[in-house]
Amino acid sequence: MCGHGELSVLTLTEAFACNFCRHIFDANLEAQSIQMVDGVQPMTWFWTGSRWRYNRRADGQVTAVVWSFALAIACLPALLIIVSNYMFPPIDSNGLNQFSIVWTLITLLAHASIVMWLIAEHYQWPWYVTAKIKLSR
Repeated sequence: MCGHGELSVLTLTEAFACNFCRHIFDANLEAQSIQMVDGVQPMTWFWTGSRWRYNRRADGQVTAVVWSFALAIACLPALLIIVSNYMFPPIDSNGLNQFSIVWTLITLLAHASIVMWLIAEHYQWPWYVTAKIKLSR
């Protein structure tokens, strides 16, 4: 999962553990694959003869739902601020119009960063997992 640790056998079990990220894996020797069993999402890697290859899931519907919710979470709050600024403009426009633009950009950036965090948690990208492990130590 992390690409940094080594798998070692857990005593009295048929499972393996990574010494870096501390995840537990179950091996399927016939299929030459390992599956992470302590995570929320089932993640499987297959041995190609020279290295482990992550098996991406082919659930396009879930991916479409995740990305559409991500787009809605990022854009709807900023759109709400833009519409409210258009419908109820500031009475004294000495710099308040600039403030509403800055407020809209801050809202968009804040929600986009939350969305990127949620997407990284969903897809479990290796660079994200490695950074999360290194920051937790």
